[in-house]
Amino acid sequence: MMQKLTCSCVLSFVAIASVLPTAAIAAPGFIFKTNDSVSANSTSSYWTPQRLQNAKPLNLPKPTHNQITTQVTPLVGTPISASGQAPTVNIPPNFQNKLFQPNQVNFNSVADEAVQPNNAGSVGAYFTSSRLIPLSADTVYPYRTVGKLFFTQPGQGDFVCSGAVIKPRIVLTAGHCVHSGSGDQSGFFTNFLFIPAYRDGAAPFKSWSWSYVITTDAWSKGNGVVPNAADYAMLEINDLPFNGVYRKIGQVTGVLGFKTLSLFPNHATLLGYPGNLDNGNKMHQVTAQSFRTRNPNSVEYGSDMRGGSSGGPWVQNFGVAAVGQNGGRNPGLNQIIGVTSYGPVATDPLYQGSSILDSRFVNMLNTLCKRKPGNC
Repeated sequence: MMQKLTCSCVLSFVAIASVLPTAAIAAPGFIFKTNDSVSANSTSSYWTPQRLQNAKPLNLPKPTHNQITTQVTPLVGTPISASGQAPTVNIPPNFQNKLFQPNQVNFNSVADEAVQPNNAGSVGAYFTSSRLIPLSADTVYPYRTVGKLFFTQPGQGDFVCSGAVIKPRIVLTAGHCVHSGSGDQSGFFTNFLFIPAYRDGAAPFKSWSWSYVITTDAWSKGNGVVPNAADYAMLEINDLPFNGVYRKIGQVTGVLGFKTLSLFPNHATLLGYPGNLDNGNKMHQVTAQSFRTRNPNSVEYGSDMRGGSSGGPWVQNFGVAAVGQNGGRNPGLNQIIGVTSYGPVATDPLYQGSSILDSRFVNMLNTLCKRKPGNC
């Protein structure tokens, strides 16, 4: 049965047919999986308090390519961007919605030294690292768009990554947080559960199940090697009821925008739930500027975040504009320019890398926007 596309915010720079099937096939260059185990608007019984409590931060993939370049010119191409948007419904956070009492265990195998603001590792990539101040900032836009992603890696156990809401029903994360890189359907992880503004075992805006996941061929056929040209993925999220009215996740949290081809040169706020800092129980933020590029198609920034921060957004011009604030040559507020993809084995270098968002990102987003009316 054909339905007219009602999504008014599908990206205008891609031609889209006026009628589409409810479940469009993914465009070439991607691999996807539909969630057949959880019906729409329902909650999986898999995630017991014990499983949530014992889920471990997914280790950051370690870089294996050594082709490092320090560029002096911007990336080539015309960036494509979309604006972020604050929540459209007023849903107050509910920290009584306690999922479990978090473990007070540091999952890091090596104890990191305390990192001070304006720090740098041995490679000289400067950054500032901090808890949110105050901690309750995680319930306010734009922080509340960021959350913790729980999932199961078959045969390995339960793990956590990070992610961010970028459209009314779409969450962005890393490719290695949804797929092993083995090249086929069997590589997909399962039991995805996204908790925006997660803090200390609580889900202040509820826990959201998934209906569809998609990642790039570059990641799924890359054998887990990083840097990777397109280590990112997206999940379609099921709606949830609030006071008897079903809401899309982006209505509740707001959404971050994006900007392609803008990772170098730039500066950004890196957000996520690293297991080495506050045991992954609180959202963490790093501010840094582009440090160097690395083949293929990746850029590195200074950071002390490690496993669990994978998939977290790198956001340019993060925050809320002040009265009288305008101008500049790159004014787009709250736009994602990358997501955490990899980091070094040793704790001393203190940097993380991200794939550069390009046409693959845009095509993936359009695929999800077309899949179901109201996704975007």
